[in-house]
Amino acid sequence: MILTFAEDFTSDVVLSTDLTGVPTSGIYYNRGVHPIVTLKNLLSFFPLQAYTMGTYAAGTTYGKYEDTLVRTDCVLSSSVIYESLVTANIGNTPASSPTKWLPTNLESLRVKSFIRSSKDNLLSALSLNRKLVDNQYIYNVGTDTVILGGNFSGWCFEPKGSDYVKIRINQIALQANTSSDISLYVVNQGVLLATLTLHPVNGVLSFESVPYEIVSKGPVYLVFASQSVKTSNSYNDALKFSGFVAYPVQGIGSTAALSEYDICSAGNGLNFNISAYADSTVFVNNNLIDFAKVMQAQFEIDFLRMLISNANTRSNLNQRNLDPTELNRLYFEITDLQNNTIARRYNALIKETRQIISRTFDRALQVDDDDAIVVEIGTI
Repeated sequence: MILTFAEDFTSDVVLSTDLTGVPTSGIYYNRGVHPIVTLKNLLSFFPLQAYTMGTYAAGTTYGKYEDTLVRTDCVLSSSVIYESLVTANIGNTPASSPTKWLPTNLESLRVKSFIRSSKDNLLSALSLNRKLVDNQYIYNVGTDTVILGGNFSGWCFEPKGSDYVKIRINQIALQANTSSDISLYVVNQGVLLATLTLHPVNGVLSFESVPYEIVSKGPVYLVFASQSVKTSNSYNDALKFSGFVAYPVQGIGSTAALSEYDICSAGNGLNFNISAYADSTVFVNNNLIDFAKVMQAQFEIDFLRMLISNANTRSNLNQRNLDPTELNRLYFEITDLQNNTIARRYNALIKETRQIISRTFDRALQVDDDDAIVVEIGTI
């Protein structure tokens, strides 16, 4: 991990191996912070609650727990709790699949949940969004009835100029010659990401709210089973949008995920309302090792806030060890911005990091003059 816990001999709990050892950043959560930030104190403020993990089943597909944070992606096998390390994890016996499963325990999972919460707080604090396209319609009012070729038809979207562009689908209109519900499949790199439901109105251009955000790497296909639609032969300029490209496609294959897609020049009756924006959270996530110090500061202040609020405390042990004077001092440390406090140092670090991201983020979104595509981003 980028940050880990150094052994501080305050607790006899043995954390999972990914929470201990030498961090890739060289920074520990519990070193160089307030002295009260110890592993024992951290564990003492988590709920003392016994959870029962489901028993590992060879025929069940498990997700990557780090991404899902769903308890069902952790299993019990031979009296040991295991955390799934990969997506689409099926048929891999935990004890004999060290690259697929990580031995862990409830305390480690609690710690990871708190770290994830702290990371989310940091991403929120560092969030910088720049609108590239705001509610732009991509549509042609179809008047010609066409039976689409291939097995699947739809559109492809992909970021342009930067992987830090998020494409948000706001509305969709499918001019299919039917009033029956139609499944719209979202496919990326041969994987079915989601299935959306559309409600066509017998060929009428009628937009409906179908919110979906595209954040995957590479081309993302939104396709439906080829059928009779109303469409037009209007030309689509795939490069006219700021931040992304979009173009019609047609696929041949047994399923939407397994089909091979080719660009089409003609429309297919599928229309969109799109927003696109550059999101610094993707940039931060892709470069977390460069933000190790501010991650540590966020963890420290979140821990002290939890201690002061006494949230989720499993016992009052820590409160007994902290007299009112110490509690008042901690409250001062996390609220006072005038003196040399944790709060002031944290705010200064967040401000500095936001400025660094703003400058780096702008450069990351530019391309060389020789490139045909240029993304213009304003300054904050």
